[in-house]
Amino acid sequence: MEEKNKTFGYGLSVTLATIVIGLVSYIYYTSNILPNKQPPRCEYGGWAYADKETFESLDGCNTCFCHTGEIICTERECIEDVDVPSEKEQEENI
Repeated sequence: MEEKNKTFGYGLSVTLATIVIGLVSYIYYTSNILPNKQPPRCEYGGWAYADKETFESLDGCNTCFCHTGEIICTERECIEDVDVPSEKEQEENI
């Protein structure tokens, strides 16, 4: 019976020690290391953008988004402005 108590006590000690070490590590990480981490930035067209910031693409037709240091842009085709004649110009051409 005494042998079972020693084994149980040893197992309980190891379990509690593991929990305490994990808790101390978590507290240290969240109070010292995590606050010092800077979110990644994106560089695009000579500018630096913050994480989760949206901005216009260089072509002027698309929108870009900074996501954890990676630039994600829409891929719309640029359509050039076509001169649409006014009603007056249309009447003169008739």
